[in-house]
This record gives sequence, structure tokens and C-alpha cells, in this order.
Amino acid sequence: MAFQFSHKYDDQHALAYHRKHRAGWRRRLNNWREQQLARRALELAGNPKSILDLPCGAGRFWPLLASDPARRLYAADFSRGMLLTARRCQPPAIADRFACFQTDAQAIPLPAASV
Repeated sequence: MAFQFSHKYDDQHALAYHRKHRAGWRRRLNNWREQQLARRALELAGNPKSILDLPCGAGRFWPLLASDPARRLYAADFSRGMLLTARRCQPPAIADRFACFQTDAQAIPLPAASV
């Protein structure tokens, strides 16, 4: 029951979610601002060398997260559709850097302190 919301993101819905952040000037401006906030958060965190993007959604932060070539990158989402869309909508040079897996925040299959 707790994950009913996540099940709605089939491949088609996930692609629509990906596109919505690029539709219209207000959404593009909002996306730009959120990217700036995320960039600042990475700086404040000391530019970590290992990052987990959970939930990764359609991967809109992937180019930013992949900007450091030395970073280990993990992406996870409860929705298989979101993971597939994130991979498809990024250039291979970015998408191939992410180890992707389907999970929820309560059962992350990584060792403690790995990200």
C-alpha cells in the first residue's frame, strides 16, 4: 500500500515525467534553479566521491552528478519505468557511469557508509 504511488510510473508515464521539466519557461527556470541548489549542496558536502541518487526519477540530475569523472555513481528508484527512462534519456557517456537498481529507501542494497 505504501508504494501504490510509485507503481503508476510505467514507461510512458516516466517519459512524460522526464519531459515535464523541459516544458515551458517556468519549469525550465525551476529546473535550472534546482540544479544550482544541488550543485551548491554537493560543494557544501565536500564534493563526495560516491553518490546515490534515490529516488533518481527520470535522471534529471545525472549530468550534474556525473560532472566529476572520479565519482562512483549509483541510481535507484522503486519504479522500473523511471530507471529505464533515466537510462534512455541520457547520453551513453553519462548513463553508463551509473550503477542502477530498483529498490526503495527502506532496503538499499549497499554496504553502510558506501555513499
